[in-house]
Amino acid sequence: FSKKEDIETKLGFTLDWQELPERKASRIIVTHDGDFLDESDSKDLIKWLVETADSFTRVFPKYL
Repeated sequence: FSKKEDIETKLGFTLDWQELPERKASRIIVTHDGDFLDESDSKDLIKWLVETADSFTRVFPKYL
């Protein structure tokens, strides 16, 4: 959590950071509204998913 602001700045969006004190892990969540079952939403959702995954792949390895 100490690098939260730096990570979010590099990603270009905010994340939901959840500490899990009962575990040896934490959870980081990003959400986006839409419905994959609605064909009019699916192209935009796939584009968002690919862009978000690319951003995570580019930014997070530096912090692991």
